Amino acid sequence: MPDSAPTPAITKAPATGSHPALPAALLSAARRIADTHHAEHGTPVTSAQLATRMGVALPVATAALAQL
Repeated sequence: MPDSAPTPAITKAPATGSHPALPAALLSAARRIADTHHAEHGTPVTSAQLATRMGVALPVATAALAQL
C-alpha cells in the first residue's frame, strides 16, 4: 500500500438537532458578528444578515445561529 499523509483534524462543535457540525473558527466568527450586531442595533442578527456579513450560504448561517 502507498504511504499517505494523515488527514489533518478539523475541530468541530457538537452537532445540535439536524444541523451539521460547523468548524469552531466559523462559529467563533459568527458569534463575534452576532454580538457586535446586537450591541450596535439592540436586536439579534438574522440568518440572512449573518450570511451576508460572513459571505456564506444561508443554510450555513442558519446552522451557525442554531449552534450559538
